[in-house]
Amino acid sequence: DGSSGINAEYGDRLTYFNSSGYAEPIRILCSLGGVSLEDVRVDRGSVELREALAASPGGCIPTLKLPTNEVVCQSLAITRYLGAITGYCGSTPVENLKLDQFAEILYDLIAAYDTVVKETDPVSKEQKKKEAFKNDSYFYRYLGHLEALLTDDGPFLLQAKMTWADIVIMSFLELKQTPNFGREDLLATFPRLSAQYNAVRKSIAGYLENRPKTPK
Repeated sequence: DGSSGINAEYGDRLTYFNSSGYAEPIRILCSLGGVSLEDVRVDRGSVELREALAASPGGCIPTLKLPTNEVVCQSLAITRYLGAITGYCGSTPVENLKLDQFAEILYDLIAAYDTVVKETDPVSKEQKKKEAFKNDSYFYRYLGHLEALLTDDGPFLLQAKMTWADIVIMSFLELKQTPNFGREDLLATFPRLSAQYNAVRKSIAGYLENRPKTPK
């Protein structure tokens, strides 16, 4: 258990779409750490979304409104912050560096895959998705980099201790192992990533069972 006595004094307001996406690791960490979270979910094209984007320092969501009423954005920065205040982080600067390295390689993969996400032509989108999930694709090269950073002493990046970085990649891979968004056998050739994924899900089984059923 990585929690450290965090309670409602750290109450925050998260604003994101009614989906998992970039906000799910934030929700998971708040649940694990006992952080009181107002989970505001806005619809695309809504007045609430326009207001949230206007209030965001970077013009993007998710945003987190802190107890000081300051609004911050960028999902990875928010996730790191919550990892730190809940104890789901490294114990030394070097351990935290390794978590950052792992997450930023994952975000390089997400950025590369963004060409698929942002494609508006349905035929081109499907073709790009097929190319992305071929065994010799950039997607698999990035997964190989991440696999190499894990060890057989795992299952987590810091061996026995689950951290925010483990939660971030679990949330990403959860979606990419469905037929509509990726491949069900995505982790078949990545035993360490598979062990990490399964260990995170086991550790947060209560959250997964009780979370709202939403679009991905």
